[in-house]
Amino acid sequence: MTKLTLTEQEELFAKDCKLINLRYEYTNYTGKEKWAVVTELTEKELRKKYPDIIKRYTPFVLLSMAQGEVINEADRNDDKYEKRAKRTLDVYGYEDDISEQFHRELITPFADPFEQAEEERLEIEREQFRRMEIAKVRKVLAMMKPIQKERLCKVVLLGLSSRKIAQEEGINYNAVDKSIKAAKKNFKKYYENL
Repeated sequence: MTKLTLTEQEELFAKDCKLINLRYEYTNYTGKEKWAVVTELTEKELRKKYPDIIKRYTPFVLLSMAQGEVINEADRNDDKYEKRAKRTLDVYGYEDDISEQFHRELITPFADPFEQAEEERLEIEREQFRRMEIAKVRKVLAMMKPIQKERLCKVVLLGLSSRKIAQEEGINYNAVDKSIKAAKKNFKKYYENL
């Protein structure tokens, strides 16, 4: 087998893989991995097939195509709901309590500044906690076997049953069910030990 040129590797890599820049897509992402590689190839296959390309993106998080589709769907939904909210929001303040969102100068000075500062601090803490939990879940998923991770995501994120997953994969239902139970057990174990 002859080694592919860099250009050939880049063309094939673009067909087999999709890249997600984690720091660009998720502004407060703090992990050491900068890239997520969405592909059906294993990490070993990636390193063997595209050695010159994959070096650029190391360290990376490896995601299956199903996981990549879930992320894309979530992004599309976020965008859709954000646009819908912009179209339907009353920017002139005819609805109750909307004016203050667009005209901060209209907020009455009767609010206790200490209460407001405390509420803002709590909101920041909640957001930091949420982001830390998301990062923790991503780390746990990265530690799991790819097939267990994929099946767990199908069950949790897509709401598929074990039978439906087994039907899609063309294998025995009991094997899929055991794999999902093991995935849940491993997820819980890894999550508690992080």
